[in-house]
Amino acid sequence: MAPKSKEKPKTSQPPPAIEDLFTTLDRHINRSEYEQAVKVADQVLSIAPADEDAIRCKVVALVKDDKIDDALFVIHSFHKLPIDLGFQKVLGQHQESISSYVDIIKRNIVDESSLAVAVINLIALKGSKDVSDGLRKLDRLKEQDSQIFKLSQALDAKLSQKHKEAIYANRVLMLLHANKIDQVLVT
Repeated sequence: MAPKSKEKPKTSQPPPAIEDLFTTLDRHINRSEYEQAVKVADQVLSIAPADEDAIRCKVVALVKDDKIDDALFVIHSFHKLPIDLGFQKVLGQHQESISSYVDIIKRNIVDESSLAVAVINLIALKGSKDVSDGLRKLDRLKEQDSQIFKLSQALDAKLSQKHKEAIYANRVLMLLHANKIDQVLVT
């Protein structure tokens, strides 16, 4: 009978260093790879279960990936740890503000100055993510028959010079960001 071969002991790889995991986590977040960032944050938390930075990164990645319920679950599951998650509350208020301004714009309210404020605030909150959508919303504020961007007379009469300048400046910046330089020169 042939001698039985002894099984070689399986060598388990040591977990990657936390520093390397955080480097990977940073890379995923900078590339907007939020699903991968959550997985790496989970790896960090498996090594260091109460790591405040990993918890924060996981919550932010979940919020950025529009998985708000999952982010809230993580926040609640770590509520006993002495971690200040105040910025997540602010982020929630940010989402609520965006929702409120979108609702105001969808209602087609008669008060053009309120509509103008809602459009400008929504653009400021969203940043450059939805430039074309912001431009369409701004076009709702202009004179209907005008080829160039000129505020409607009713709105022009209600806004202060500072507000008008903000609207025009935001429109120019959005056109530049959308690479529509030809429309900037016409305005």
